[in-house]
Amino acid sequence: MNEELKKRRGKAPRMIQWPDGVFTADQVYQTIAGALSRVSVHTKINNAVDLGTLERVGTVKIRLGRPKVQYRKVERL
Repeated sequence: MNEELKKRRGKAPRMIQWPDGVFTADQVYQTIAGALSRVSVHTKINNAVDLGTLERVGTVKIRLGRPKVQYRKVERL
């Protein structure tokens, strides 16, 4: 069977445009307007960190709940 004619199941992969500057996963989730779940956003961020596209900058302590991790795009020269 020809590989080009074979259909893939499920949703098409969605690419995320990372914001400029420092951001959190919650901010990315808000900008994509629910196109992906929170878990999917965190998975894509973790993959980008592993690939070197994003880096962890620090954490933000909030009044109630877990602290939020901040990320930013890595500058490529």
